[in-house]
Amino acid sequence: MAERVFSIVTRPDTGVELYEIITAHVRNLHGQGMAKVVGYEVMSNGRVILLKVRGPEEEVLPSDETLEKVLDDAFVERLEALAQELVDGFYVPSFAHCASETRE
Repeated sequence: MAERVFSIVTRPDTGVELYEIITAHVRNLHGQGMAKVVGYEVMSNGRVILLKVRGPEEEVLPSDETLEKVLDDAFVERLEALAQELVDGFYVPSFAHCASETRE
């Protein structure tokens, strides 16, 4: 599946807080039926958290409406206040499911 990946670069003093904000937001979206659409991954160095939004089918990126729901203004404001950088630009053809997606 095609996906959009948002790379959130943490500062040394904000990594845990950013992780908690992102995991809570993803859990909330999963509770709204978006478990197959949105997930996250923490890179091995712990300084980068990837927020992943999957498209509806192979080679189709997520719609603007889906992205707006995942990246609502309040959530992005909280991220930007704590993140060193928030970068969009990764394109990954397969969706790596995170542990949060397997929880009921």
